[in-house]
Amino acid sequence: MSKNLNQTYLDSFLNHIKILNSASDHTDDGYKRDILQFLEYLESEDILNMDSNMGFAYLNALYEMDLSSASISRKVSALRSFMKFMQMNYGASENPFLNITIRQSKKRLPEFLMYSELETLIASCDDTDLGKRNRLIIELMYACGLRVSELTNIEIFDIDINNRSLIVLGKGNKERYLFFYESLSPLIKEYIEVYRPILIKDYEHNYLFVSNTGRPLSVRGVQHILKTQGEQAMLRTRLHPHMLRHTFATHLLDNGASLRIVQTLLGHESISTTQVYTHVTMERLKKSYESAMEKIDV
Repeated sequence: MSKNLNQTYLDSFLNHIKILNSASDHTDDGYKRDILQFLEYLESEDILNMDSNMGFAYLNALYEMDLSSASISRKVSALRSFMKFMQMNYGASENPFLNITIRQSKKRLPEFLMYSELETLIASCDDTDLGKRNRLIIELMYACGLRVSELTNIEIFDIDINNRSLIVLGKGNKERYLFFYESLSPLIKEYIEVYRPILIKDYEHNYLFVSNTGRPLSVRGVQHILKTQGEQAMLRTRLHPHMLRHTFATHLLDNGASLRIVQTLLGHESISTTQVYTHVTMERLKKSYESAMEKIDV
């Protein structure tokens, strides 16, 4: 589906909202942002022939973005209205958001990988061009605690291999200055000099990570790569991009980093967002304590 056609659909819907009721400029901007985000997620898929599977797939993607249940509800509501409009005016076969309900955010402890699982995951990447790329994706996401959108937007010139540093553009278009461990430097250098030129084929762009077609790697592409790589490593649970970010934060706190440091590295506005990771480490501490006490005869 062409971007121009999707833009036509969006413009038509926003005009419909204005005529119909009364949406404020703020509401109008919110609809526009939420629908544009979904259209970017779709990439080349035909919006007129989507089924409920796409709705649930996108819902899962939203759950991985650190969003509150209120934000997710707003986005789904906007998309439900948009797809109803598409059915009535452009013949969309189904409204994929019609039967979706949002679970209330009962704060779950973030899922993360143990050190041994991370090592197994990295070792599962083969020595092909794509295998080298996949390993670098995993290690860089873990080393820097990156969101998936931050990873896909990295350009070659954002990386300083000599200083082992990286600049990323996070939420709210805020730049973050990050670091990576020493053993990652030669892997990045090798990927940029050897494997990326092979993968990029005849395309010209500065994005660090490249799909197997040579185009910039998308968010959905990274999600698929991690899911597949996690299955190859036979992890206990499905691997998703945010799990590597959770692992980064948990391992830092386990090894003595302060909550403020982790907050800065993750790019959290509020420290309360970061505090969920203290519950993870306390839960592990409690389990270790209980395990030890079971062996003590009192």
